[in-house]
Amino acid sequence: MTTTHTTTTSDPNLPECWQTLEDVLNNGIDRVILFGPPGTGKTFAGMNFGDISRGSHRITCTEDMTNLQVDGNFMPSSDGKSFKWYEGSALKAWQSGGRLVIDEIDKAGSDVFATLLNFLDTPDSASWEHPETAEVFRPQLGFSAVMTTNVEDMDELPEALSDRFPVRIRINQPHPTALKRLSRDLRQIASQMADAGNQRISLRTFMAFDSLRKSLGDERASKIVFANRAEGIIDAIKINSVERA
Repeated sequence: MTTTHTTTTSDPNLPECWQTLEDVLNNGIDRVILFGPPGTGKTFAGMNFGDISRGSHRITCTEDMTNLQVDGNFMPSSDGKSFKWYEGSALKAWQSGGRLVIDEIDKAGSDVFATLLNFLDTPDSASWEHPETAEVFRPQLGFSAVMTTNVEDMDELPEALSDRFPVRIRINQPHPTALKRLSRDLRQIASQMADAGNQRISLRTFMAFDSLRKSLGDERASKIVFANRAEGIIDAIKINSVERA
């Protein structure tokens, strides 16, 4: 997955976590971990915030993934008579001097994890040799990496990984831009519930409710989306609407 535009903001009302991210990305930090509850826009921020004029590339880690997504691999060509090398996202980001976004690296298998550590090493140390041509690649100027994880305790991450990311930011609220995709009466409660511990409700869930309510109404949509929590959510929405009036 690749994007090629730049998003910045100067909104003085940004929540602290988002303002911190803007500040570090716009002031030379090229390794950042975004952690915290899911559904707050961590991946979107990694793909779009700061200078991504040279593109951004995403890897989503699982236990079963291979290095094909990281550095690349030989694959059958379209004619089926030969093999062609297809570059992985990390190598693409290196070559362009772009952004590499790695989701849930803590879930990667040992081989993939070791390869990613190499691609995330300091520019002076990092290198990768093409298995066919023996050409040696190094990260081009401008390469940056953002790692996202739902792990809350950074001490749980392997030391070799955490050492490569000196800046860690806990994202505990949806970005205001994302909240604007919701109807006005949902924005405050969606922000409040994003980091509500065991009671948390993701922004995606509120978006599903917001979509359904347009044709099914609040009561029916809330029962479908929120199940046994529907009554409490509807009450909270009504209270917020009264306070805003």
